[in-house]
Amino acid sequence: MIIMKKILSIIFASVALSSCVDTVILPDNKTVDDDFWQKKSEVEAVVATAYAQLRDQAAIRNMIVWGDFRSDELTVASSLPTSAAYRTALQQIYSLNIETENTFTSWYPFYSAINYCNLVLEKAEDVIAVDPDYMRGDYDANKAQVLALRAFCYFYLTKVFHDVPVTPGAYLNSSDDLNAPQATPDSVLTMCINDLKEASKYAVAANTFGDWRDKGYLNQDGINAVLADIYLWRGSVNRDAADYEACIEYCNKVIAAKKEAYEQSPSRRRFAGDDEEQEYYLSSYSEMYGDLFGQSGQNADESIFELQFRLSNAANTGLDQMYYRYNSASGNGYGYLKASKVYGSVDATGKGVWMNGADQRLFEYVYDATGTAEQYDVRKFVALSSAGTNNTAEGSPSGGRTNTMNRNWIFYRLTDVMLMKAEALVQLYELGGKAEGDTRNEEAFNICKFINDRALSDANKTSYALKYATYRDRMEELVMAERARELCFEGKRWFDLMRFNYRHTSQKADLKRKLTEAFVPNSEEFFELALRKYAVPTAMRAKIRDERYLYMPINQDEVELNPNLVQNPVYKSSSKY
Repeated sequence: MIIMKKILSIIFASVALSSCVDTVILPDNKTVDDDFWQKKSEVEAVVATAYAQLRDQAAIRNMIVWGDFRSDELTVASSLPTSAAYRTALQQIYSLNIETENTFTSWYPFYSAINYCNLVLEKAEDVIAVDPDYMRGDYDANKAQVLALRAFCYFYLTKVFHDVPVTPGAYLNSSDDLNAPQATPDSVLTMCINDLKEASKYAVAANTFGDWRDKGYLNQDGINAVLADIYLWRGSVNRDAADYEACIEYCNKVIAAKKEAYEQSPSRRRFAGDDEEQEYYLSSYSEMYGDLFGQSGQNADESIFELQFRLSNAANTGLDQMYYRYNSASGNGYGYLKASKVYGSVDATGKGVWMNGADQRLFEYVYDATGTAEQYDVRKFVALSSAGTNNTAEGSPSGGRTNTMNRNWIFYRLTDVMLMKAEALVQLYELGGKAEGDTRNEEAFNICKFINDRALSDANKTSYALKYATYRDRMEELVMAERARELCFEGKRWFDLMRFNYRHTSQKADLKRKLTEAFVPNSEEFFELALRKYAVPTAMRAKIRDERYLYMPINQDEVELNPNLVQNPVYKSSSKY
């Protein structure tokens, strides 16, 4: 595969590790062989490098396109000049005419991270015998990191491509067999679950380090969040109660750990402004944006796993290009992508994202909200600070932005996990036949209400707080809507829509089969949500009619170099057709 050949050409050559502590530069043209693996610091450098692959601007761009742009959240900025580098590729995706050469079909950064993880798994244990400072406990902690990160990468890849190659180990030499075959999602997810459970045996607890590593590395909370996510995904495709139960189990572990950490912290402060114990501790209405996304925030108490940019003052160029400045130039005031009309306006009928103008998140996440425009500038991550209380809109899209886009990219935070739990609870309630006395639906409602209440001022809670009587028979709808409001532009929405679709298809999908072997038609419920950003949604249905269209094509270079890869059959190469 071309990805593996790229790795061989760059691996450990002029590699700069931008950590928050120091910078490690490994020698040019140095092959990482047994002569390299001599010190504890060298092992830790490779672990850091594995995480650094996902900070690559291509990785961030891809995650925004895969998770946000393909959904109802984003459109291509109408102001983009034809010379903008990724304009054509994005227009292809928006029009649902993706070609296999499209730049956003590249899986390179994820397989690069996987290869570094495999290097640690193959080489690090031998360092115990040569460096007295590298103890068994150090190795176990490093092993847990790379097992968890590798599982996270494979899970991400299978959500995007369905059938993906599982590499047999680290690639070090050009003579290595690079033609790994594709594996089905079922086998990939089983491998991920097993690796995460193994990693959990040795992973450090949250808040162990007291610095950026508590959120920048996958600790126990992060591992449990990934496990919950995998079980929710598999449960939705298989419609399996046991997977939903497992999702809730791991969500509860994260929630309990977050609660304990907050209540035992010597520097704790009650976000509610008093000493009343709460089930969940979230930043307050007025502090939420600054804590999570603002210039002086990130790595907040409620966060779980973030790619680190801010503390190392590294530019998050991928985020910058997509949401802020398409060419990362200070004079350019718009990104490649903008929020669709449904994410920038209020729809009192309940069919839109925002039910009312009292929800502070509307103004925190989108510039010039509540207008009648067809698209809006994304504010989340971009703005330096809160839009202000009382839902104050900022008049100028350029106001409050920064010339240095160094925001962390957030993979998991507490409200995401809470809403995973709510989603699983609702599905168990449905699978259980809505039995009398089953309180899981109401428990899911209370989670949604807690998160929604955080976005309302005290004055607005009286009028706009959610009521169970309104949603008791529409709980799946409420959970989906709350995730759309809370987690928009964070790379989640398309995967939420995929899970939703799998639960509503007329036939149950089969993760044990490849897309070339079997697929199911997409659901009407999915079309209604996923296509609502288009002027004529019905015209787009034929272009995304079945399960195969939910997944990206494999980059054409990969298919041509690896004879074991089989292309997603609904996509074609422009050079061949």
